[in-house]
Amino acid sequence: MNSETDAPPSIPDAKRKAGRPRASGTETQQQRIERLQAELRAAQDALKLAEERRASIVGAAAVRHARKNPEFRRALAAALRVEVKSKADLAAIGDLLIEREAALSPAS
Repeated sequence: MNSETDAPPSIPDAKRKAGRPRASGTETQQQRIERLQAELRAAQDALKLAEERRASIVGAAAVRHARKNPEFRRALAAALRVEVKSKADLAAIGDLLIEREAALSPAS
């Protein structure tokens, strides 16, 4: 008998390449933990960047809309007053906050 013909059929290359590459058989449990933790940190960093980019896009669109729409500007200012508490953050967005007296007084 030929050993090549007695061997089980090999797995197609397409199936081997799917998913995360397998670690070598010499990887210790500690090395595997460290590798997986590094992968997790990289995924968390990528998620944070995506969330920051999304917030930046939404924020820029909201500010542009607020400049054109006084009613939306008042609603945005009210929401910002409720949500933003840090003095430094309030100072950074001060131009978006309408004075309460100006928002409450009727237009002349």
